Amino acid sequence: MKKVWEFSIFSIGLSLLLAPAAYADQCAYLNKDQAIAAFQRLNIGQNIYELCEPCGDKVPKTVAIRSTAIQALPSPSNWQVLVNGKGLDLAYTYVDYLKNDRGRSRVNLAMLANCPASNVSLELTKR
Repeated sequence: MKKVWEFSIFSIGLSLLLAPAAYADQCAYLNKDQAIAAFQRLNIGQNIYELCEPCGDKVPKTVAIRSTAIQALPSPSNWQVLVNGKGLDLAYTYVDYLKNDRGRSRVNLAMLANCPASNVSLELTKR
């Protein structure tokens, strides 16, 4: 009986440690078309807004773009978008987007690049 109890505690602990990882890298690794679509939405001098809602973030972090790139990864068919030399997870990245009927809004970059992401807002409300 003691072994079963120890295994249960270990399993619960391991699950709690790994739970945040379930949200990581939703749209960090992309196909070439997705990477190009995201890259085309980014310009030097523009701001992006990083917000990981599943991680508990409440306020987006503003990042000024100084450089952009896309790169092929060693894994077959995987690409990555880089801003300021750092890989982006598009699921947690928002960009200013001009909408004809409502002016500007901050839209999820994964959605614009056609990368499916879960547990994230499609659009941020300005706070």
